[in-house]
Amino acid sequence: MKNLWQLSACLTVLVFCVIVSFGQAKKTSDLKSLINQYAVNTVRALNKQSAKYSGFKYSVSHKNTFNADVNGDGEFDAIVEIFFCETGNCHPTTKSSELVVFLNNNGSYRFAASKGFSLFGKINSIEDGIIYVDVYDLDEDDPQCCPELKRSETYSLKGSRLVKVQQ
Repeated sequence: MKNLWQLSACLTVLVFCVIVSFGQAKKTSDLKSLINQYAVNTVRALNKQSAKYSGFKYSVSHKNTFNADVNGDGEFDAIVEIFFCETGNCHPTTKSSELVVFLNNNGSYRFAASKGFSLFGKINSIEDGIIYVDVYDLDEDDPQCCPELKRSETYSLKGSRLVKVQQ
């Protein structure tokens, strides 16, 4: 459990570093390039952070893009989940994920906000600007290999942050 807390703290620092290096004001109409650049920057930051603690190397395992209006302007924004895993031995405790929002302004996308998950979070649905996420974690009695704790969290975009919505 101690390792999980260290991983969570590292991921929080990682998210901040990725946001700073990515540049919140960057705009482009090429959504795919934005997503790929965000993923590259995150892998770079994960590998840099991992070099201090474990020496693992990470890569993107897969990405999913959802389209929904999360800021109430009537345009479909891109909500992306990006999954990362340790390259040499990918298993549940070497996974992490990012929930990333790119706002659409007449077909031109820009980074808006992100939220990292220490093991992984998976979008369940998006309704009325609220993002419902299934978050997987280790319960106290779970073996290190097999996180079985699944909880639901909800997020909404507030300015340049994804804020947890109280249920």
